[in-house]
Amino acid sequence: MIFSKIKISNKENELIDAWVEGNEKSEITIIFVHGFATDKHETGCYFDDTTDDLKEKIRIIRFDFSGCGKSEGKLENKNYLKWSEDLDCVITYTKSNYSGSIYIFAQSMGCFVTALLSPINIEKTIFSGLPNSDTKYIGERIVSRFISRPGGKLDYKGTSLFPRSNGQKQKIGASFWKTLFDFNPAEKVNEFSKKTNLMIIHPQQDEIVGNEYLEKYSQIPGVIIKKLNGDHSFSKPKDRNKLTKTAKKFFLLSA
Repeated sequence: MIFSKIKISNKENELIDAWVEGNEKSEITIIFVHGFATDKHETGCYFDDTTDDLKEKIRIIRFDFSGCGKSEGKLENKNYLKWSEDLDCVITYTKSNYSGSIYIFAQSMGCFVTALLSPINIEKTIFSGLPNSDTKYIGERIVSRFISRPGGKLDYKGTSLFPRSNGQKQKIGASFWKTLFDFNPAEKVNEFSKKTNLMIIHPQQDEIVGNEYLEKYSQIPGVIIKKLNGDHSFSKPKDRNKLTKTAKKFFLLSA
């Protein structure tokens, strides 16, 4: 088993903080792509637990998007496009250093970032907690969740303040909103699905995404749709265990 901490430079020469862990002899590498303004651990250590269930047989790469976690950059300068460039750099690093297949496990807005990049030669992909296909509705949910908290501030043309439950106030710039509202989720997910074997996992008690405007994804040919009990990050042990078993079966089938 391996565990190493690495730095990967992005296109703006910021250093992305990443971990490589798991089976060093594996011919499979899974890149974990975290959600909005979280980090390589994900909410409630979601990615920690999922990695623990997969790393015996698979190499795992986890990283913090620029402006998040321990990576360089300012969050208020970031958006989907810049994060997709981060992901592209991580994929390039993976291809340069490891042989075999590359898979992706993306969570929440990490799904949007992955779909926007639409990388080639990713054999299998899981999108968990994929946000709604209506970006206006997504914006409304973001506002209701974060901006309504004490100290929250909404400014589509300036800097918005997002109070988090841990007391931190994150800054979001105008470019974030523009790239969100210009994004066509169903179109981009459909485009990417033609390049990869895609499974979409919808948590049935998702308090972040809800269950609205998800039906367009089910209409994409060839996509596997799984509806599992759980909240957005599968915080209950029973639900998280079911999720990791589903991911393991999908990733390791015929591997």
